[in-house]
Parts: sequence; structure tokens; C-alpha cells
Amino acid sequence: MQLYSRFVRVELTGENPYSPQSDPIPVRNGLNLAKWIKRKPSPAIKPHHKVARATFAAKFLSKIRIWRRIVFSDENKFNLYGPDGFQYYWHDVRNDHELFSKRASGEGSVMVWAGMNYFGKTEIAFLEGRQNSECNTKTLDGYLTPFLEYLRENHGISRPIFQQDNASIHESRFTKAHIEALGIRKLKWPAKSPDLNPIENVWGQLAWSVYEGGWQFDSKEELKAQITRSWNNIKQNNLRHLVEGIPTRMAHVVLKNGGPIDK
Repeated sequence: MQLYSRFVRVELTGENPYSPQSDPIPVRNGLNLAKWIKRKPSPAIKPHHKVARATFAAKFLSKIRIWRRIVFSDENKFNLYGPDGFQYYWHDVRNDHELFSKRASGEGSVMVWAGMNYFGKTEIAFLEGRQNSECNTKTLDGYLTPFLEYLRENHGISRPIFQQDNASIHESRFTKAHIEALGIRKLKWPAKSPDLNPIENVWGQLAWSVYEGGWQFDSKEELKAQITRSWNNIKQNNLRHLVEGIPTRMAHVVLKNGGPIDK
């Protein structure tokens, strides 16, 4: 509730403890998102991670417009019985009850990949089997490349920038060579930084929609169909607000000397 209260105070009074000249839209974005509490353990951030995160945040703190050029990406898992065994779910703090009843774990799940940007989002990709570098590059060819072309043709983003985390299949020589051969500019992303990636918030919104009312699924096909419907229903304004709120995240990271932030 501390995060919620702070955003309420900022929204009602116009006071911004971090930057008196900041745009009010990120603040409203924080207010809208603060009703959700994300229960996901933060990754272990060591001192060298904090230094890298703080350096990254300070570098991009004033580069407001660059975020519109970046395509943020990530993988996520959806289970038949609920969001990731209750280690990862969102709870509406306006309601006292929590929505999901628990089945036995291991009853089936699907893995997805997607990307989002200020101007839109990719199609959602369903990943089959164990993923390696070759699988990853095929996903990028099938889903990222068409979206980058869409940004170039429809929004004048001649040099879009691609973001992905530092998973081994993302950082392999095979993947790096493939991305370079495609002429895709890649953002150097600090390790242990899911809290800086706005697509994490999109996953939360998507999970809420997929499992709304405690819904559970009898088959992977049924789950995939609902994920696709929910993904297609994510509003463009949500994506824009998240991207507009990134400078606020950067300010929080700088103030916390690279430590984890609420987002």
C-alpha cells in the first residue's frame, strides 16, 4: 500500500518527489497500476548488478524519446490450473479475497513469447518443447521481424531497437550472429532487471484476463485460445502508458543506487 499511497499523493497534489518537471502521464500510469500487487520474488541482485543497473538508468534517464523505438520482449509461462503455481500472480488490493484455487502442480502449461512497443505489440508466439538458440531465432524471424517492419512502414521508426534479457539462448553466439545478420539493433540490457521491463506489467494484465474469476483450463488448446483472445484485447493505451512511465522507473533505480524497485 505504500506505493499506492505515494502515487495517490502525487496525483492529487501534483507533487513529484523525484522530478518537479516530469510529465504527469507516468504518474497517472503508476496510479492506475498500483492497485495490483505483484507477488513475484525479486532476483538476487549482487553489488555488481546494482552498479550496472544504476549506470544503465543514469545513462537513459534523460533520453525520453528513445523508449518509443524499443521493442521489449520476454517469455512467460501459463499453467492450466492458474498462474505459475501461485509463486507468480496478481492480487487486486481492492478485494480481500484471492481468486485462484490450487490444483496439483505439473498438470500442464504453455510457454509464450511476445514483444511490445509504444505503438503496438507483436503476435503472441507459443513455444513448443525445450528452447535453444535455434528455436529462439526462429521465433524472432516469425514474430519480431514482421513487427519491426510494421514500425518502419507505419510509424517512421527507421531504426527500431530490440530488447531481450540475458538468458543463455539470447546471449549465445548463434543468436547474436543471427540478430546482427538481420541488421537488428539490440539494447544492452542490465542483468537481473525484470523490474525495468514494461512487458512484465503486460504479463500481469494478461494473466489477470486469462484467469479472471479463478478460471482454470482442461486442455492446452483451451488455454492457448484464451491467451490469444486476452492478448488481442490488450489496449494500445495500456502499452503507451507503460512506455511513458519508463523514465520514472529509471529515476527510482538511480535513487535506490541500482536496487530493485516497485513498478
